[in-house]
Amino acid sequence: MAAPLQARIEARWGGARLVLADGQSQFPASLLSGLGTPWNTLQPQGQLALQTQGVEAVWAAGRLVLAGTAQLDARAMSSRLSTLRPMGSYRLVLQGGEVPTLTLSTLDGHLQLSGSGQWVGQRLRFAGEASATPEREAALANLLNIIGRRNGARSIITVG
Repeated sequence: MAAPLQARIEARWGGARLVLADGQSQFPASLLSGLGTPWNTLQPQGQLALQTQGVEAVWAAGRLVLAGTAQLDARAMSSRLSTLRPMGSYRLVLQGGEVPTLTLSTLDGHLQLSGSGQWVGQRLRFAGEASATPEREAALANLLNIIGRRNGARSIITVG
């Protein structure tokens, strides 16, 4: 990190508020394995770069309200489930607002990921897909089987 990650947490009656200072940080993707399933199965390798701008989360009356933008770039990613190194680079963007949204896109590589979702109440509803470039489908078959429900050459990803 160029500067320490600064966060402020305020306890409130019936809720809380978390404010992240604008910033940029980088982490090895292997840290995700410590979060448990599915990361400990995937054992990701690569570099994560997080950028935050105006990120604020407020919990009040059992409801979460998000503001600001957080962008996570996952660069030169690989997994123990594939011999292909690297598989690609990806971007995940969280955009706060009345209905917070989440967008996944591929920056480059043979594993193609895309999708979008939004928070409905307290639940994330996400729909996406994963596929491999034709010349690398065999090398990514195991990973595609785990990522989601197979539909031909694609894996369908759904959350919520």
